[in-house]
Amino acid sequence: MATKNIILSKKDANLIEDLIVNYGRIVSFDQVKEVFSKEYTETSLKRRVAFLTTLGWFVRLKKGFYVIVTDIGSLSANDISVYTICQALNKDSYVSFENALQHHGMFDQMLSTVGAVTFGRARKYKIKETQIKFFKIKKELYFGFSEERSDIGLVNIAEKEKALLDILYFRSSQYYASLVWEKLKNYKGIIDFYRLKQYALIFNLNVIRQIGFFLDRLGIETGDLLKAVFDKTSYSKMTKKSKNFNAKWRLYIEDSVIE
Repeated sequence: MATKNIILSKKDANLIEDLIVNYGRIVSFDQVKEVFSKEYTETSLKRRVAFLTTLGWFVRLKKGFYVIVTDIGSLSANDISVYTICQALNKDSYVSFENALQHHGMFDQMLSTVGAVTFGRARKYKIKETQIKFFKIKKELYFGFSEERSDIGLVNIAEKEKALLDILYFRSSQYYASLVWEKLKNYKGIIDFYRLKQYALIFNLNVIRQIGFFLDRLGIETGDLLKAVFDKTSYSKMTKKSKNFNAKWRLYIEDSVIE
């Protein structure tokens, strides 16, 4: 922490070092209070935390939670990955959608939003230039992710198959239907289609029908999916504007999605 003394007092530098050793780089106010109370009264401690936040050594995540900045070159910027922050904001969540596909090497565009799934409350946070959005899902659909190592710990990230299903479940548009079709087609060699089908069967009819329709186009066996929907008289829509009816899956589709 020697480089910190350029800006921080030796006292604050030592306290921050103790804080990191004891609690890591994402800390609660109570944890800060426990360490800083060695040198500050309760009133002066609050002022000191506000001061360190203004300087950029603490970055506020949400009420009562902070990231500690340790790299002097990133002062006033967050040098912890947004996935780690996402996990800290809601431990009962996993990163999904395009972010998970990017993690698996299936999406190469820049993303300014991190999409995560939780069975808790849907929330939005703005951390510097990145928006973190938590989508609420039924508890029975909260599965299909694994712990992956990040810069300072473990982060829950959706398996590629679950990320594709989450996209269909939460997002109904031509863009997202096309995105799922593109990934199924272009990454056929690395997708576990048995897993995809087993996971899809836990979702609603709309997701089952769309996956069944797409897999038919890829020449992949869909009998188990068809069995789940064959006696249902309802219908589903790929997008709100879909008009072409596929009788086998009782699904209104958009031809432009699979062109």
